[in-house]
Amino acid sequence: MSYLLSLLKDIQKDSQQLFNCLQQEKQALDDNQLDKLNDIAAQKQALITHLSELDKQRIANSPTENFNQFIAETRDNVLIKQWKLTRESIANCQKQNEVNGRILNKRTLINKDILSLLTGRELPSETTYDAQGSQSNQSSILNGIKA
Repeated sequence: MSYLLSLLKDIQKDSQQLFNCLQQEKQALDDNQLDKLNDIAAQKQALITHLSELDKQRIANSPTENFNQFIAETRDNVLIKQWKLTRESIANCQKQNEVNGRILNKRTLINKDILSLLTGRELPSETTYDAQGSQSNQSSILNGIKA
């Protein structure tokens, strides 16, 4: 069990580093410091690769497919607490990654709109469905603005 506890601590430590990296990424996006994004992406990739390797070890050291059940059945309070902290740390990474993804998607739409304005050509609009189930063109943040 001590190996498993150590493994979970390593996963939590790396996931905390990943979270910090994701926060740096968000800050760079907010501050429009795009030159920093490549370095941050490389750090993120290295951490994700290492986390994946650690997770494979976690799975290999679990006697059952249901790791949550396995941890609960150990009745080892230290291990149970560490698993909870590890899952929370990973959940924080997932939430921050979703926020960053939304920011990047919004920037992409803005860039497409700016490019359309600068070139004088409308880019093909993306078709979506409205609340009534009808197809409609996706609203651009620059719709209604005339040059």
